[in-house]
Amino acid sequence: MASWAVRGASIFAGGVSLAVLTMSPALAQSEASEQPVLDEIIVTGLRASLEQAVDIKRDAPQVMDVITASDVGKLPDINVAEALQRVTGVQITRVFGEGQSVSVRGLQQVRVEVDGRTLLGWSARLSPPENDQLGRSSGLDSVPSSLFGKLAVYKTPLASQVEGGLGGTVNLTTPKPLSFKEPTFTFQTQGVYSQVTDKVEPAFTGFGTTKFADGRIGVMLAGEYQKRTSTTQAFERNNFLNRTYTGTNAGVNQTPALLQYESFVVDRSRTGVNGAIQFEATPELTLTADALYSKLVTGRHQDFFSFRLPTGSNPVTNRVTENNMVVAGNANGTVTTAGQIRNEPTESYLYGLNAKYADDGLNVEADGYYSRGTIDQTIQIITLQATAAVPGAFDFRDQTVPSLTLGGTFNPANYASYNPAGNGVRSNRLLGVLDEWTGKLDVSYELESGLTLAGGFRYTDLGARSNAYRSQVTPTRAEIEPYLTVIDARKFLPDIPGSFPRTFLSTAPTFDYVFTRAQAAQPNPNPNDRSTLLPNSQRDYDFSERTLGGYLMVSGEGEVGDIPFRANAGVRVARTRLSMDTFLNVGTTSTLVTDKNSYTNVLPSANIAFNVTDDFLVRVGASQTMQRASIADLAPSSFFNATNLSVTGGNAQLKPPVSTQGDVSFEYYRGKSSLISGAVFYKDVDDFIASFVTTGVDTNLDPQGRELVFSRPENLASAKIKGFEIGIQQFMDFLPSPFDGLGLIANYTYSDSEDNAGFPLVAVSKNSYNLIGLYEKGEFSARLAYNYRDEAVFEFSEGRPSFIGARSQLDAQVGYQLTKEISVSLQAQNLLPKKSATSEYSNFNETALNSYALSERRFSAGVRAKF
Repeated sequence: MASWAVRGASIFAGGVSLAVLTMSPALAQSEASEQPVLDEIIVTGLRASLEQAVDIKRDAPQVMDVITASDVGKLPDINVAEALQRVTGVQITRVFGEGQSVSVRGLQQVRVEVDGRTLLGWSARLSPPENDQLGRSSGLDSVPSSLFGKLAVYKTPLASQVEGGLGGTVNLTTPKPLSFKEPTFTFQTQGVYSQVTDKVEPAFTGFGTTKFADGRIGVMLAGEYQKRTSTTQAFERNNFLNRTYTGTNAGVNQTPALLQYESFVVDRSRTGVNGAIQFEATPELTLTADALYSKLVTGRHQDFFSFRLPTGSNPVTNRVTENNMVVAGNANGTVTTAGQIRNEPTESYLYGLNAKYADDGLNVEADGYYSRGTIDQTIQIITLQATAAVPGAFDFRDQTVPSLTLGGTFNPANYASYNPAGNGVRSNRLLGVLDEWTGKLDVSYELESGLTLAGGFRYTDLGARSNAYRSQVTPTRAEIEPYLTVIDARKFLPDIPGSFPRTFLSTAPTFDYVFTRAQAAQPNPNPNDRSTLLPNSQRDYDFSERTLGGYLMVSGEGEVGDIPFRANAGVRVARTRLSMDTFLNVGTTSTLVTDKNSYTNVLPSANIAFNVTDDFLVRVGASQTMQRASIADLAPSSFFNATNLSVTGGNAQLKPPVSTQGDVSFEYYRGKSSLISGAVFYKDVDDFIASFVTTGVDTNLDPQGRELVFSRPENLASAKIKGFEIGIQQFMDFLPSPFDGLGLIANYTYSDSEDNAGFPLVAVSKNSYNLIGLYEKGEFSARLAYNYRDEAVFEFSEGRPSFIGARSQLDAQVGYQLTKEISVSLQAQNLLPKKSATSEYSNFNETALNSYALSERRFSAGVRAKF
């Protein structure tokens, strides 16, 4: 801690010297300490929205990028994450074909805010862990993008901004009624078609605002409903693990553990409502009450066929190796098939009160809010297992997913080849609640010299509770016969080529049968518990965290020679105390354990912007940022997944990673909506958190003594990230008509990361870029948007990195303004599905495939009215 504290003090001292000592006594009034005003919506066209975004970036007190409401609305983006992928330096993670989370300049530890507040919630995932308990902010797939006026990405911090974003902060700004000059009402309806699922489903958006009492009282209400059913075709849950071979070519080879082929049909419905009431009590005092509600209901049906290789020595015969990895061979494996239904409705609530007072250089803002997120996840599964080991030949080479040929007398479609698996009827339930109470006060005052002094404090009380339940039973053959189904080869992974079992016997579980049967076999002995299923205490936790933060900041304007500048410098201090209650499970005995942790972070920051010319800006920033560990990572209890023999758990003693960083950016404004920008950045991160995977046996968790894969988060390393980003936004006004409606947005980010062991950091793609072609002329507009990111580490297995492969996506949109009030649009997403597919592989070897997920194209047509 001492090392980064010394570095932080040095940065702060340098920043203060630069920002304060060189300031002229005759400074003009400074606006650097103010956040950009992000309330007004301009919906008069693409070019107008880009012009507004350029103005905000130009006047910002830090390095940032912004997308305005009309810009978001005109992109073919279904949620906030997908809208943000167009921003320079932002990369997104997709789950089930939709964007879910973002990383900024290579770091996925990003704080997400709504009007500077925390929106709590959960998100669904395709890969383990079974549920990604984000804890500190909602997943960006849970909220519709249409609810927000602007999306801002802050890449360097101010001392006045809330700590918690190692890579940066994303602020989603809701529109406020007093910002509108006149009553405004809009409505949009869309039909969305998913190609593989072959369904057309609706989406509706509405917005209205008006003012009363001579414009002193304003009300606003916005809402959106979306429904979409999608199909994901996947190869999943394989790991390459060390296995010992004797005899010919003896040694240790990394060998696949599991080949699993699966299909997901995912049904999503997304509802969002946002409202606000504002009252201008006096010309100096404005009061605001607002609320946001979002609900994401994700239901999925999954069918899978798996072939698990044996453990121990010599598991594969006739093995073929590539870079010490077994990529082909023969094995006697365990065949398992299953049908699963899973539902996870999640809800997020955010209620806030705000008061702003501004008079004669004094600005006071008081803000308080309550945020809550809930989940009620249920899983029902019926599993079959082959009556004996099945001989199989596999080959990972020269194909999209590995081939698998089964031998012997085993018939994948014949029930006589299977038995109901041990504990093969299983019902799970996970109930989670997150809530946060926060209050803050900010005060700033402009001195006669022109300097602005600012300070404030923020208190947060965050709580989280997770209770898991699971009852299971081994059924008879006769009782599950009504729930058997043969998978149609024509419909199982139709877009993934290769030779593997496509016709097999699966199951069709129903909620009532599985829940009732499992509960009857293993009922909850406590009638007052939250579920009638048996408690699964190894996944339970009760978390409490209290944070007190405060800051001091000075800002102003001046000149160096003949070059004017704007600057700010300050320091933020945050004290965090947390307590985590979990259960230590040994055999059938569970003991409550309380883990505690506390830490204090001192985070200096300084930003200065030089107006070299009227159109050319140079910004310099230096700061320290931090990121608290996710709540799930802090829960030390262990969860054993009997399906894939994995054990996951947390670590309450995790330290928050701290980044010491510097930024230099250049901005050249060539017109009202045209911009050329570039930046160089460097981050030095201490106590970086990553999942570390090992293998072993734990008979307390698995009495059969099988080899398990253990995964726990650790402060694994220090790390360094360096890179640059460049971007251009340009309309071709100099071309003759009609070509003067052409425009281009292009950006590229290079981010080179390395930890102290020489490995790249988790989720950091070295190269990423966006290319967006635009056309807007008269009533017609069009966009073609392509984004790309290359491979990135996603975990470490037995000390080796596993990667997510390079991927890209192509989207398109055309629109036409029929009248002043009515417009129509056509959109197409994911036009190149195989390019956007997510592949995961081991240790730099793309042949050693861990998983593959292919999403479908979707098309939509809509009508929008504004009055």
